[in-house]
Amino acid sequence: MADTFLSKTLVLANTTKTALYTVPTADSTVVPQTAGVTALIKSIRIYNAHTANVLATVSFKDVDSDTADDTESTLFNMYVPATALTTDSFPIGNPVELLTEPLVANEGDIIYVKADTAAKLHVHLSVLEIT
Repeated sequence: MADTFLSKTLVLANTTKTALYTVPTADSTVVPQTAGVTALIKSIRIYNAHTANVLATVSFKDVDSDTADDTESTLFNMYVPATALTTDSFPIGNPVELLTEPLVANEGDIIYVKADTAAKLHVHLSVLEIT
């Protein structure tokens, strides 16, 4: 088994649901073959660089490769407080941490983020991938 720590950062450019992180899947068609991954998502932080509150939705899509029944659930849906700063730097201000415990994700699972205001939410995800 190999462990890889990764971080993913995203500034939501528009107001559509956007994939922040997708757990890698096994692929036997490439050389060398890639193994499937189990991911421990340690942290999801959101920072609002706007002068007004921004509604943020973070959802988790559980992709079930055995039954093909995918289930999407909302992890977070609330207004992220505005800061007094009008900068697009991360993490100036007070980022909101969404997780209090690690979140386990399996091959193909996806974390999505959506905002009601474009180009103002900065999102950072920290994950441990185990192969």
